[in-house]
Amino acid sequence: TRDAGSTSVSIECVDGQGRLRAGHVTMGGAPDLLPYASDPALPALSRQLTGRLVVHRAGRRAVVMEASRVRKIVRPHKAASLVRAHTTAASVLRVTGLRTPRILGNGDDVVDLELLPGRSLDELGDAGLPGWKRFTEAWSLLGDREADLPVHGPRQEAQVLQRWLASARRCGLIDQQDLLHEQVVDTCLSLTEASGVHVITHRDLHDGQLLWDGTDLSLLDLDTAAMAEAALDLGNLWAHADLMAVRGRIGPEAHARVRGLLDDLARALPVTEQRLETYYRSSALRLVFVHAFRPAAPVAADLGAPLPGRRLPLHVPGPHQRLERLMTPLKLTVIGCGYLGAVHAAAMAHLGHHVLGIDTRPEQVEALSQGRAPFYEPGLPELLVTGAQQGDLRFTSTPTPAELAEADVHFIAVGTPQSATG
Repeated sequence: TRDAGSTSVSIECVDGQGRLRAGHVTMGGAPDLLPYASDPALPALSRQLTGRLVVHRAGRRAVVMEASRVRKIVRPHKAASLVRAHTTAASVLRVTGLRTPRILGNGDDVVDLELLPGRSLDELGDAGLPGWKRFTEAWSLLGDREADLPVHGPRQEAQVLQRWLASARRCGLIDQQDLLHEQVVDTCLSLTEASGVHVITHRDLHDGQLLWDGTDLSLLDLDTAAMAEAALDLGNLWAHADLMAVRGRIGPEAHARVRGLLDDLARALPVTEQRLETYYRSSALRLVFVHAFRPAAPVAADLGAPLPGRRLPLHVPGPHQRLERLMTPLKLTVIGCGYLGAVHAAAMAHLGHHVLGIDTRPEQVEALSQGRAPFYEPGLPELLVTGAQQGDLRFTSTPTPAELAEADVHFIAVGTPQSATG
């Protein structure tokens, strides 16, 4: 999580004794962890736990799994709003037939929820296909129902991405930050240029929130529910299904079936293909951020060393392509490296792409390869040198057939022939 306006980021990790710990880390610094099961902002959290601490977001919330209930611990005076959102969402969701946890009790800063049976669809992998089918059948019954819930519109979603971007840049956890910035800006513009019908949404809907016991499907964490575009939940599910495939949690055939089920669900809800693609891209970006700050494997924190981070190459996919493929930068050729082509090649390399510049003039190729601009363009020599040093920018007069065939995109920047008549 991010602390707005702060240079620190909230973290969770597992210490040397296998205990979940929460704290903060600043750029280049060592993690500052709270004592186990302790948090000044969460006075209801105590070392005398009667269950297993499974979530602890420093200063925000904690979740304890007990034998017959799930206890959510929040800041003082925050439990009432959680109960209100949960109750409202559960009432509307009755039409779907999905099972939701009953509230067993609550206080000023504690909410106790029923412990439901089943395993998450993420954990089940291929065996969870019947649960996916049950979900899509149930969710299609929601239609365009409304509820008295907070609004999470395109502007709010764009703000989430912008906060993640600011934190990622501040902490230096992600490679190719210029490319990342480009993707976030493009997605935020797409989000805010239009808006669809607002319906009831979960807002954090993914495979980990859905429990399947072979008969019934349960939906967790209703307190995040909001009025938003249907594409918000669908895009999130699409991105998580792709992530499951990338991480090997689900096989190719099962993955294709899940995507087919989600396609069918999209046709039953008030959503357009364009909005679904936009929200998919937003969800994919958020997943990149989340896994940069929170690596997939638990982190055994060395309290004397900087927090280990995952540096991820970035390129965000469209709705029917796998994250693994499109999180890799493109291979580009620029044919013709004069004042237009050379600048374009250097700029694309600066954004993180792998660029091969092609020109028939050996002296032009030699100059560019040595970081010398044959014409005046502010900043170009620096980009040429940096691109060459990072291995992202090369120039040649004799490209091989393989180099041309491997390119994802060819840019042609040659001179336009002129004659006396035009």
